[in-house]
Amino acid sequence: MASLIRGILFVLISSLWATHSGWTQTASGSSPQDSSAAVQESMLSAIRASGLLRSDYFSSSKSVDDKTDFYGVTGQIKLMPSVGERYDGKIEARFTAPDLKHDDRTPSTARLLEGYLTTHLNQVDLRVGKQNVAWGRADAINPTDNLTPRDYTVLLPFEEDQRFGTTAIRLDYYVTPEHTVTVFTTPLFEPSKISLPLPAGAVVINNKRPARTLSNSEAGLKFNKAGGETDWSASYYHGFSLLPEIRSRGFSNGTGLLLELAYPEIDVFGADVARNYGSYGFRAEAAYILPKRYSGQERTLIRPYLYYVLGVDRTFFENLNLNLQCIGRLVHNYEDPESVADPVQRLLAVKNAILFGQQHRSTNGLTSRISDKWLSETLETELLLIVYFNPSSKYYRPLVTYAFTDRLKGSIGGEIYAGPQDSYWGLLKSNRGWFAELRYAL
Repeated sequence: MASLIRGILFVLISSLWATHSGWTQTASGSSPQDSSAAVQESMLSAIRASGLLRSDYFSSSKSVDDKTDFYGVTGQIKLMPSVGERYDGKIEARFTAPDLKHDDRTPSTARLLEGYLTTHLNQVDLRVGKQNVAWGRADAINPTDNLTPRDYTVLLPFEEDQRFGTTAIRLDYYVTPEHTVTVFTTPLFEPSKISLPLPAGAVVINNKRPARTLSNSEAGLKFNKAGGETDWSASYYHGFSLLPEIRSRGFSNGTGLLLELAYPEIDVFGADVARNYGSYGFRAEAAYILPKRYSGQERTLIRPYLYYVLGVDRTFFENLNLNLQCIGRLVHNYEDPESVADPVQRLLAVKNAILFGQQHRSTNGLTSRISDKWLSETLETELLLIVYFNPSSKYYRPLVTYAFTDRLKGSIGGEIYAGPQDSYWGLLKSNRGWFAELRYAL
């Protein structure tokens, strides 16, 4: 399969290459076979092609429903072409058939994850196209990561599988080898995809995304220091929330409560820092999120809040790593959503408070990731735990991965949600289950 895909790539790319540069002409004194092999090797090296084939089983969907037993396959291909030292790029696409037994239940999809071109100048890198821009130094939870979306309904079981890019322009200016200024902008807002448990009988009639205009352009600015004893950054983001607020749009005799999903305009002031002291690594990350049109009168909508993570990690023996973090939110001008008198407005205020972690003035929790490697590092084990204390709710993800060969790996794990129905993890209890995967690297 790997040789077949490499051959197809070679035919397509060599045809384009021959049209513009004549590289397929044989060199003087060499045979056509030798020249063709040399050109193929040169081109495959220049585009740096790689890919994955995956076969998966999931015992539950991630769409807050009762669908079970998904047998799926996924193909992923990545090209990293380069032309000299000045230009390079990335094209990565994923093709997924998540439910081979019932394709009508969850149809197959094709998604371009990233597709961009980067130009390297003296002290500047300019990247244009669909790209992922992930900010933050904390583990698993990043308050400053507001630029590009995630798909929280995707069945593929790892954090990197959730990410898909936004078409944008990114400029990195290297002030010194350790200090970088990053500017990010796009008028093409793309929200995260999330399955929301709605009130009984409610219908979403409008997913109100911001108009894709220059006046609605999102912008991010970051000053980053990497290298030496301490890494840190300070950032600012102006744009729209990746998660929606739920708003009422009245009633219909036929359907009941009518809802609208809207993405509030926000300003985010963020910072992070990381430093090692001996065997211990310390990380901190915080962001203050200010809804742009917040006036204190909209009792169902989100309020300004501080979101922070403080963590420490250490590796024991050779491969046993323990990462522990405290997480918290502090809401400005807090008002108990349960105190809203109107029953419909109270219902929406509670739903929004659960989604954005604003049920209480102060919400605290912790994350823990424990991992180890065994059998000459062919067997990896990991347990990820995220806990909130008020209200109490928990997420567990045990994972075991075994490398049969350098290219073939197998994984088995679970996703367990626990908590009351009025908590974030409690709302997702219908989607708890286990998964298994075989992954072959091309």
